[in-house]
Amino acid sequence: MRLNNAVAKFVIVLATIIVTSTAAFVEADIHAEGTMNTPFPSHWGPPPRRQTRDYVPLPGPYGRGSSTLKKWIEEKMAEDAAAGEAHGGTERRFADTSSTTSWPDKILTGMTGEDAQKEIKNADSSLEVQILPEDSMMTMDFREDRVRIMVDANGIVVDQPHKG
Repeated sequence: MRLNNAVAKFVIVLATIIVTSTAAFVEADIHAEGTMNTPFPSHWGPPPRRQTRDYVPLPGPYGRGSSTLKKWIEEKMAEDAAAGEAHGGTERRFADTSSTTSWPDKILTGMTGEDAQKEIKNADSSLEVQILPEDSMMTMDFREDRVRIMVDANGIVVDQPHKG
């Protein structure tokens, strides 16, 4: 009977080790896609689908992920830098933010929360515009008269605001 208890304890410990090891890889996959911290610029296209299972620091504000993803980000950043030099030194990081378009057509990602709030209010002054940290708890009700602006710790817009 004691042997069965020892085996059961061993199986429980082994299962715990496997689950915690797997959780680290799952976390790496979430960060590797750039969805947890900072989204990749849309003009980069989708990240590589096949990646190595290592876990390294990524360049810029992208957290951690695979070395395959790191190489892809470095290549895209180099392309952006080259495109910036070709166009008079302006780096192509975000979509068109010129004053010729207005929200919701204008991309507000990368602006400060206050600037984005002004853009939205200029487009439609009847909207209730809220600036919230990106990890805030909030109600999930849908309201056509509300826009939530999600900002990072530096007050920079991380997701394109929309009604709801």
